[in-house]
Amino acid sequence: MPASISKTPISVAVARTVTIDAFGPGATLRSFTELTDGWFNAAYALTLDDGRRAVLKVAPPPSIAVMRYERDLARAEVAALELVRTVTGVPVPRVVWFDETCRRVASPLFVMDLLPGTSLHAVRGTLDDERRAVVDAQVAAYLREMNAITGDAFGLFSPTQPRHPTWPDAFASLVDMVLADAADTATPLPRPASELRALVDHGRSALAEVTTPSFVHGDLWDGNVLVDPTTGGVTGVFDLERALWGDPLMEVSFRTLTESPAFMAAYGRSMLDTPSAMHRRRLYNVYLFLVMIVEGAYRSYDDDALERWARTLLDGELAALEDGPAHG
Repeated sequence: MPASISKTPISVAVARTVTIDAFGPGATLRSFTELTDGWFNAAYALTLDDGRRAVLKVAPPPSIAVMRYERDLARAEVAALELVRTVTGVPVPRVVWFDETCRRVASPLFVMDLLPGTSLHAVRGTLDDERRAVVDAQVAAYLREMNAITGDAFGLFSPTQPRHPTWPDAFASLVDMVLADAADTATPLPRPASELRALVDHGRSALAEVTTPSFVHGDLWDGNVLVDPTTGGVTGVFDLERALWGDPLMEVSFRTLTESPAFMAAYGRSMLDTPSAMHRRRLYNVYLFLVMIVEGAYRSYDDDALERWARTLLDGELAALEDGPAHG
């Protein structure tokens, strides 16, 4: 995986202090290990002398530029975790402590429980068909439960991000933000920004079919799911920092898992059964691939493999939209 400049380094001394902040003056840190899977925030596994285990997650340094939609993600994730934990049975981490005063380091940070299990991304290829069906069905059930949470406006979950009365307006705002990020970094795009933005206006009637702001995890790929590698049962769902109020069809699972009968049956709705739904999903793919293309300029990755992959997929989505039915 390419390196990312957005991760805040934490010393053992700071980790010891944070352990006391989170668990009280009697808490003693026994071990401290960086978790290297993520690309944006820094994360560290904490083990206390009494055996308790937790994760310390730290936002990027204030000196590092982030994309517009990534601003204030620590507060967004804490709020999303607390909401999902309160109103659903989804196994998300419990937030133990949150500090946005930046008194320990120059970035907001929080401590949450360390959930058991192994990354689904790491073990999916080792699961047989039966166990893969079990895990896909559980992911779908948990996703459906999260998507059933509703709000009163559309937009990103962070309280400092704008909210909108309609989904077309909210989605247009997301696209506008990533196009502005591209302009700021002089990132070349496959079409002029005006043409990419016009796709949103062209699909406005399809987007307007979404009238209820639903909770969207926003990043529920296999790397953000933990499983028991023996049974295939889901033991945890995490990384809710990109949550938003919007269209459940925006979930990445409706790009990657629609060929899984177990997933679609457990979710209980076909989701992609109308031309309008397919049109919206293609628009969401365009947005996703634009984010992947532009973020490399903010992360200074060691290589451009992710960007090249996203550009290839984006070209396909743009061609499909140009050949598809109009939704004005």
